[in-house]
This record gives sequence, structure tokens and C-alpha cells, in this order.
Amino acid sequence: MTISETLKDVKFVVGPDGRPTAALVDITAWQRVVDLLEEAEDQGLLRAYLTRRRAARSPEELGLVSWEQAEAELDAREGRGDAPLG
Repeated sequence: MTISETLKDVKFVVGPDGRPTAALVDITAWQRVVDLLEEAEDQGLLRAYLTRRRAARSPEELGLVSWEQAEAELDAREGRGDAPLG
């Protein structure tokens, strides 16, 4: 479903001058709009990552670390009593 289809039943609140001041959207339509916006944001993040990935000459340049390095960092955090990640 497109955004246009989702918003076909939007009701507008108009001010004394006749210009729209607010919009009333059915909650189901609103959630659909939020879902579409989140999906668009995710696609933008993915495109940006793929662009960086194509330009990177090494995994390290992309900011990736080996599993061994990540595991060592997690073990070090645990040894210091740091809060878990996430």
C-alpha cells in the first residue's frame, strides 16, 4: 500500500482563515505511515552502508573487527565488571 492510499481518508482541521492547521489520521493509517517511514529510513541506512562498503579498502577501514578481537574486548569488559553491551 502506498502512502497516498494510506492517507486517502485524512481529515484536515482548518483555522479561521481557512488554511489547514492540523490533520486527523486514523490510528491504523498512522501506524502504516510510521511503518513506511521506518522502512524508508532502513533502506537509506542500508544504501549508505553499501556505499561505504564499496569505498572501503579493508574490513578495518569499514570499522569491522574480527570475532577474536570482539570476543577479547567482551572478555575484558566482563573482567572489569562493566555492564554488558546492549
